[in-house]
Amino acid sequence: MRATKFKTYLTLGQIGLWSIFYLINFMDVLDYFPILESFIYSMNYTLMFIVIVYIHYFWVFPLFLKSQRVLYFITTFLLITFFYFLYTLIEYHLPFEYEGNYEEDVISIDVIIYDYLLVILILGINSLQYFVEAWFENIKKESALKSEKLAAELNFLKSQINPHFLFNTLNNIYSFAQTGNEKTAPMLERLSSILRFMVYDCSADKVELRKELHAIDDLLEIYKMKNSQQQNITLSTNGVKAYHLIAPLILVNFVENAFKHSDAVNNKEGFIYITITVNDFDKCQCVISNSIRKKASSNSPYKGVGLENVKKRLELQYQDKYHIKEKKEENLYTVVLDIPLERKK
Repeated sequence: MRATKFKTYLTLGQIGLWSIFYLINFMDVLDYFPILESFIYSMNYTLMFIVIVYIHYFWVFPLFLKSQRVLYFITTFLLITFFYFLYTLIEYHLPFEYEGNYEEDVISIDVIIYDYLLVILILGINSLQYFVEAWFENIKKESALKSEKLAAELNFLKSQINPHFLFNTLNNIYSFAQTGNEKTAPMLERLSSILRFMVYDCSADKVELRKELHAIDDLLEIYKMKNSQQQNITLSTNGVKAYHLIAPLILVNFVENAFKHSDAVNNKEGFIYITITVNDFDKCQCVISNSIRKKASSNSPYKGVGLENVKKRLELQYQDKYHIKEKKEENLYTVVLDIPLERKK
């Protein structure tokens, strides 16, 4: 339950309880007065309780919370006594005839003790409201702190991912720039497109899936330019809509890591096949299969700073809603990522 809803329900609940309190007193006073007089007497009695309760809640009860217990109890007693005296004085001077013994029915010791105990009981119940509100406020603060921590951690992980990604990409372009290859300009244009995506779109929690796929396409073209004979680097998509949203730089970095550990660039027999499929329930499945360089480590080629950070981001943003399956064979590595998409509002 949100704190705002709780406060709304609490306010309505208090209005309802005070209304019930007034009606009970009103029905009791009807034994002695006509309707109009009963209304006035009951209103006077109810207002006394309301004033005592809220002065106690906002100005006196904080003394108890500050461990000023003696001062709190003295102030509470004086508060009740003053307004009880004021209530009795007003009631005594109301211009209505009282059908009964006023001293016995209103200002007797038994009645005064009853009213004091009733006020103390209501003050105790009302004081619980403070702790409940404080509990909801703590939940709200903890939620805000958790969100801030999540945002800070995500930004930190992004700051690690982006240089890692750029470093690998620029290395590929650098080799062409040294030889004056005519493909350098188109490669830089593709890189510029990726940078625009990273700078202007990736600051948000979610980006359009189509933009993420466009960045992947730019990345594929950069690598394919390095080996014009390579025809085994492909991207196929199905079911992608304009309203689909995904956390940025997730798929891009899986693809970038595939290139990092594949022999597709230097070996025309090597390959990287990427398939992105979105079903009718907005579930996205990304399947990346790549050949493995012969000198690659026997450990998973999907180890390293870049992808480990991506996995941390998946855990932070999707928790247990995503699933990764990795399979390594002799010269084939396949990763399957299932991830839920959001819809643009």
